[in-house]
Amino acid sequence: MSRYHVDKVMRELIQDEAAAAAFRADPAAYVAPRDLDPEERAALIACDYRTLYRLGAHPFLLWGYVRAAQAEHAPESRAYADALAPLGTPDFGT
Repeated sequence: MSRYHVDKVMRELIQDEAAAAAFRADPAAYVAPRDLDPEERAALIACDYRTLYRLGAHPFLLWGYVRAAQAEHAPESRAYADALAPLGTPDFGT
């Protein structure tokens, strides 16, 4: 897994509203030039935060990414935490 590249995409969306808007408009086009494996790419496009968490995406960036990527459709924080709780704690080491 290329955690660096996943985290970089998430950080861009959190820090740059224009990037977040471009991602929301066409997620596949936004991640197309990135150095990601197919599972990472699909998870980012689908905003599949459970898979990203399982793969070791940075936990502090992940919630911000979900909020930036889904804007008004982001889950409530409790629903987000409840969805991740059964996954335990992945290896976040680099």
